[in-house]
Amino acid sequence: MLRSEKMKLVTLYLSKDNARKCITELGDNEIAHFRNLNDTIKSDKLLYINELKHIEKLQSRLSFLGKEVENVDLTEVKNSDLDSVEEAINKFYNRMVQLKTIKKETHSNLIKLKEDLHMLEDMERFVSEVGANSEKMKFEFITGIVDRGQKFLIKKILHQALRRNIVIKTRDNDKHQKVIFIIFTHGKEALDKMNKIFVSLGGRILDMEKYTEPKKNLLALTSVISQIENVEDFNKEAMKNEVEKISQMYLTLKYYVDKESKIYNTLNKFNFDKGRDSLMGEAWIREDDYNRLQKLSETSENSDWHFVFEDNTDVTEDPPSAFKLNKYTEVFQDLINVYGVPSYREINPAIFMIFLFPMLFGVMFGDIFHGIILVFMAWYMIKHKEKLYKKYKSFTLLIDGRYVLFLCGLASILFGFLYSDITSFPLNLFGGRIKNRSSSDDIYPFGLDPDWHGAKNEMEFTNSVKMKLSIVIGFLHMGLGVVLSFCNAFYFSNYVDLYCVVIPQALAYVAFLGYLVFLIVYKWLYIDLSKNINPSLISTLVLMYTSPFNIKDPLYSGQMYVQLFMMFILFISLPWMFFAKPIYLFKKKLVKSEDTLDIWMNSGIHTIEFGIGLISNSSSYLRLWAVSLAHAQLTKVLVEFTIGLNNYVLQIVLFPIFMALTFGLLIGLEGLGSCLHALRLNWIEFHSKFYKGGGYKFEPLSFKQVIDD
Repeated sequence: MLRSEKMKLVTLYLSKDNARKCITELGDNEIAHFRNLNDTIKSDKLLYINELKHIEKLQSRLSFLGKEVENVDLTEVKNSDLDSVEEAINKFYNRMVQLKTIKKETHSNLIKLKEDLHMLEDMERFVSEVGANSEKMKFEFITGIVDRGQKFLIKKILHQALRRNIVIKTRDNDKHQKVIFIIFTHGKEALDKMNKIFVSLGGRILDMEKYTEPKKNLLALTSVISQIENVEDFNKEAMKNEVEKISQMYLTLKYYVDKESKIYNTLNKFNFDKGRDSLMGEAWIREDDYNRLQKLSETSENSDWHFVFEDNTDVTEDPPSAFKLNKYTEVFQDLINVYGVPSYREINPAIFMIFLFPMLFGVMFGDIFHGIILVFMAWYMIKHKEKLYKKYKSFTLLIDGRYVLFLCGLASILFGFLYSDITSFPLNLFGGRIKNRSSSDDIYPFGLDPDWHGAKNEMEFTNSVKMKLSIVIGFLHMGLGVVLSFCNAFYFSNYVDLYCVVIPQALAYVAFLGYLVFLIVYKWLYIDLSKNINPSLISTLVLMYTSPFNIKDPLYSGQMYVQLFMMFILFISLPWMFFAKPIYLFKKKLVKSEDTLDIWMNSGIHTIEFGIGLISNSSSYLRLWAVSLAHAQLTKVLVEFTIGLNNYVLQIVLFPIFMALTFGLLIGLEGLGSCLHALRLNWIEFHSKFYKGGGYKFEPLSFKQVIDD
């Protein structure tokens, strides 16, 4: 996992007649990452474009069926073949389209008939109220229905158009969000005008010729509605049964259709020789799989999927990066790939991410109680991952990171012990030494002395310790990156970068940040604060550059000469970075004369970027101190106002609030923030020292079922 596996490029020769079977066998063995030899050819000119169009049609129909089984448990993939799969897809598709059409038409008719029923009921009630003859009245009024939002607009327009020579009666239908209108007027001309206005505003008028006898029509309409409702119920039951049948076959159908799509997309990457009626393609394979491919080729000689291959030494591009991963390391590799896939044979940061990411998280999230919560959450997700995947689909990303969460919890517990902190309460394992110290050598065995908790200068002391600890961790973290840059340069025999870039960067890094860490450690070990000697490191560092020959409070003898030497190294490293590589390239005539300006600009940009990064990257690690401080203070405030009160009743009452805020605020928001900070320190500060990340993943053709719910 430290470096990607060694790769070989091979050229494969297939007969067109058995090409599909050959690719199927290679895909079943997951051995070859095929290069696209036709990336400059238009898609409609590809050899198997018609087959792909046919498969896309099946995929479209399958997608339609997939929406119907979204909330249904699916059956595992079964053995089948493409002809059976295609027949089943078309059968299910046509049946579902038919049932959906029936459903749509039935529902639409049912709504209209129910609206007619309500209009007939209101019309009968209205006729009874006015005591008029219905045969006479049918030419003098209309009954209609319209959306509730149009109610006042229709009233206003009808009153204006007919000069208020009308009578309007309305009734709201809450169930259908509609309004029923009964509008009475005089004269056929007024009726026609009223009809046009009502229809133009989205209304629907009851057909009076269809319902000449309201009382009899009401009974008949009720009977028809009942029959259509029965039809709708039968249709729903038929759809339910059909969905059940589809759910038993869906994964099988999807698997085989996707498999065919992969096969023909792969074949379209091959060159076609019309004269020999054969296909020629190129593929990357792992060196470890070379013998497997050879055995496959030998086995194919006596079968109907014969192919041959040869080594291809004409390599014009970098090979893909392949790593042997397991369920524990895969998630860390994914975190690296988001930033950039490792270049071929470049040192892979994922192996360091396994312990660096949780460690940085723990520095910021150091609390024993919170760490235990994270460990139990991760343990539960590890034990019940399958159930959680099905039940909480939106939390897939969190469940995928269960092992990362577990390690982060362990790191939080470790740093909780180091800080002697368990939800802002001191953890006194070995007895405090500050208050009852017998001698200056009597110190607390591990971590922060619990006597500092509650002391007057607790904040000042913990701030100082955590701030300096952050700088030391930053130096070690970035220092590892610098060491790895040496390893990469030696491995690739890139001695130009080694002598012109890597060495001066390492010297500048040690002279600037390394010296600051030396001062921190030296002060911790050798300065006796009881003698009132407490030189400021900030002042020492500032005066080192502003007044190098004036040392007010020296920490050690010869300090001025050491600091002048460090300044000399720092100031000579930057010009070294800027001039060395371009001069070497020009002297050896490794670049064209027209590229001179680009070379100098590139060198200048990288030198300036490194100089700025030397300061910004170093100060970036102070986030470890800041986030740790915020986490500790937020926990302390939460405890003080809930379970820290001197009232047992209030403690019991407020305990649920304490736990809710602990999970929501401290574990949720603070935990997410700490993750993002730890990720940034790895991606930017650490990776920038050695990692290019300009590769691409090794993706062998595979037919493994991948279900994306």
